[in-house]
Amino acid sequence: MKKSLATNKKVLILSFIISTFVLIHYIDLDDKLLFNLFASENDTMLETEQYTYKLKEIKEIKQNLSGITYSPKTDTLFAITNSPRDIYELNKSGEVLRKIDLEGFRDTEDITYIKDDMFAVVDEELSGAFIVNINNNTKVIDIKDSNKKFMINVRTLENFGLEGISYNKNKDILYLVNERNPKKIITVKGFINDTPIVIKEKFEIVEDNDYLGDFSAIYFDDSSKNIYILSEESALLGRVDDKKNFSKYLDLSDNEVSSGMTAPEGITKDENGNIYIVGEPNLFLSIKRTKALN
Repeated sequence: MKKSLATNKKVLILSFIISTFVLIHYIDLDDKLLFNLFASENDTMLETEQYTYKLKEIKEIKQNLSGITYSPKTDTLFAITNSPRDIYELNKSGEVLRKIDLEGFRDTEDITYIKDDMFAVVDEELSGAFIVNINNNTKVIDIKDSNKKFMINVRTLENFGLEGISYNKNKDILYLVNERNPKKIITVKGFINDTPIVIKEKFEIVEDNDYLGDFSAIYFDDSSKNIYILSEESALLGRVDDKKNFSKYLDLSDNEVSSGMTAPEGITKDENGNIYIVGEPNLFLSIKRTKALN
């Protein structure tokens, strides 16, 4: 009897080990990255650095604030709305300096600075990126006047398409995010500098994860080489390093001020490492270092 019990115990232990091995075997790369995210609860930016949070409404914008970028040339921010379709130049306190009307676009979700007076605008309904110029005298931008455009045939459902865009100037790579179904990062290399174009799907996060409910924006940091992914549904900001390792960077619900950002849609950083997040309907969140970078 004792021998039988011992044998059964060994069988149960062996079955558990085999089951665990099979489970781990079938976890793909992205699930492992998600595990690293959950395992990195202390890896948030407030653990290591001090920031000042400020949240405000931009009164001149009534609704549908969806993206933002920083221009080092002007040391200002450029925010975009999807309906009506407009671009707003802002100072770093979120005050409107001017409005630029967009004509011919349908659903402008995000904007990113490229170089000089050049910006890229992503349109979800048109499923493409459009290169436009914005100088000190720009008042209206017609889609027909785009320097160039790049259309992407992504698998989407209604209202689930391209949501964010960012640019790696050193490698001439555009990063775009598809919101969901499937959530993915798409890279387009060579488009800006007219070299042979290479398109890749960076990786895909499985649909049934509980961490990032969607991808609402992306930002590439030229200084750290990190990629930041914003999730509207989860109110979270994830970080991906150059080795594709995920870490939890910011939980907007953890801070009394940032928790007021209920629908975060766009993110950018300036040259001092300050973070700017915008969201619907017209919210502007600045997360500024108490001590500027050297």
